[in-house]
Amino acid sequence: MMTATLPTIPEPGPFGQLLSLTGKNAVVTGGSRGLGEATVRRLAQAGAKVLFTGRGPDALRRVEEQITTTGATVMGVQADIGTLGDSRRVIDLAIDHLGGVDILVNNAALYTPSFALDTSEELFDSVVGADLKGAFFLAQYAAKAMIDAGRGGRIINLLSVDAFRPMGPLAAYASAKAGLWAATQNLAKELSAHQILVNAVTPGATITEERLAMFRDGSFARAQVPAEASATRQRLQAAVESGGFAQKLTTMMPLGRPGWPDEIAKAVLFLASDLGSYVSGANIVVDGAQSLR
Repeated sequence: MMTATLPTIPEPGPFGQLLSLTGKNAVVTGGSRGLGEATVRRLAQAGAKVLFTGRGPDALRRVEEQITTTGATVMGVQADIGTLGDSRRVIDLAIDHLGGVDILVNNAALYTPSFALDTSEELFDSVVGADLKGAFFLAQYAAKAMIDAGRGGRIINLLSVDAFRPMGPLAAYASAKAGLWAATQNLAKELSAHQILVNAVTPGATITEERLAMFRDGSFARAQVPAEASATRQRLQAAVESGGFAQKLTTMMPLGRPGWPDEIAKAVLFLASDLGSYVSGANIVVDGAQSLR
């Protein structure tokens, strides 16, 4: 009678290597600003070679030049992840210029406020096309490259607390992020046979320098909400002018403040590193207890 061979428990690796990504190649979408930029910096700091995407050439160049001066290897690529041709090109560039893809961070997203009754078909399609369809197929392309390489990998999808506890004015965005959570779980199950770990990180309200500047000068609603979503724009502008947004980001927060981009990046680093070697199909919520309000 044949029996399965029991595994051998490996010796724990050195403490100093737990966060090391030396020898790993990473792709980070939306890496030229905000949460994505913070993630690029952390992965590069850990030793990974990083290809990151963005839409603006100036921002891509700035981040690439700043991180390259530290001795890290990073490459900024102009791409629209909502376009599948661009997604294929990004993975091909990572293989050609970095030597492969070991880590994918699906961070790029369209953050377009709109209440459900104020959402046009065009707005819905653009948000879901980038935040769900684009992320899904980029994960697929990266997974195929990881399978061909035969050394496993990590896929990390950025979600939002709005996917689980909708606040209202992000109907399309929340729908797309909820779908991406379902995709994350499906990919985690399907890709486990190839030693590819798939997880999600869910930020709460996180303030970037760009968004903070919009709150300060009162341009948040005008800059973020499309003109056709007029009811949404009026309500959000009123909240900005009354100080409601400022209150939500300070006194109404359990920790008295929103999250910072680097706090999200550190959760991504955990999942990308050896610290997360047996974590798959999980969702790490990094929201300072905001979901418990």
